[in-house]
Amino acid sequence: MTLRAIIVDDEPLARDELTFLLGQCEGVDVVGEARFAAEAERLCDRVEPQVAFIDLRMPGPDGLALANILRERHPDLEVVLVSAHDDGAFRGFEAQITDYLLKPVRLERLRQTLDRVGAGRPDLPPDSIPLKRFAVRRKNAYIVVDLKDVIYFEARDELVWAVTAEDRFAIDRTLAALAEQLDGADFFQSHRSCIVRINHIRTIEPVGARSFRMLLDHPEDPKVPLARDRVGKLRERIPFLR
Repeated sequence: MTLRAIIVDDEPLARDELTFLLGQCEGVDVVGEARFAAEAERLCDRVEPQVAFIDLRMPGPDGLALANILRERHPDLEVVLVSAHDDGAFRGFEAQITDYLLKPVRLERLRQTLDRVGAGRPDLPPDSIPLKRFAVRRKNAYIVVDLKDVIYFEARDELVWAVTAEDRFAIDRTLAALAEQLDGADFFQSHRSCIVRINHIRTIEPVGARSFRMLLDHPEDPKVPLARDRVGKLRERIPFLR
């Protein structure tokens, strides 16, 4: 099942950004873009989308007014308002829009919105699709990272980081969601804050009563925690021989 989406925003860069993010989501297809209300009405009549992502502040009728116009003509249309400001959220939810997204839109938050409007195949939720490559934003571009280059993932400073031998990238995903998409043969979750590539574990060091940490094969020799309740699981993967 594929969700048909349109994007309405008078800013080309904003349309491009949202189109790119939607392209990272399983089960959604952007079937058209519009710059203002009248163009959006014609587009909606022509392509019959199931969801419209509408910028709140545009020349002419604003996003909320356009949402009402479109839903009068297409009662089943789901509407998501997108804005750099949160002052329209209350009006939007009063008008029973499906969701309200703040710019810059975060991929994880966008996926939550798509869950609300029914995106994705029922037999294969988006977060269960095996991860092989991913794109992360840096300044004004997206850098594509191959999963095979990632040595470990860690949660630190309220962010999740993918760490390679040369760099580290902040990613918009929780460790729990990542664990669902990583190959269990290659990765091991050593702690609630860390997932490591198992063939990069160099040493396992005791740091107290039944507590350990692991030194990873990485230019900076990082030491990551090994939770007490994960030691047994690690022994199954790497037997502790005496």
